[in-house]
Amino acid sequence: MLSVLSQKKQGFRFYFALFDGGATYGGGLTEEGELVSDPDCPQKELMFRTLVFKCMNDGVPEAFTRDVWGLDLARFGFRPDGQVFRADAGSFCLPRDCKEG
Repeated sequence: MLSVLSQKKQGFRFYFALFDGGATYGGGLTEEGELVSDPDCPQKELMFRTLVFKCMNDGVPEAFTRDVWGLDLARFGFRPDGQVFRADAGSFCLPRDCKEG
């Protein structure tokens, strides 16, 4: 069973632990404003969605990340900026992949 729980961690504005069976993986928003995750996390999209949702709910003005998620970051409002991808409060979004009907 998967669960994602908020935790306090030094060096992070917010941090989450993702529990996948007996394994635990972490990710969060660093003090520098970067969205990061453990490289071996098998549920990177779930972690990324959790982090973007938290940014949206907390009114984070801007965040950046690297192309390490295996996702189309533009779908979440991130745009290329040199070696990173950036999004701001007005562009963060959670794409819905559900089909109606």
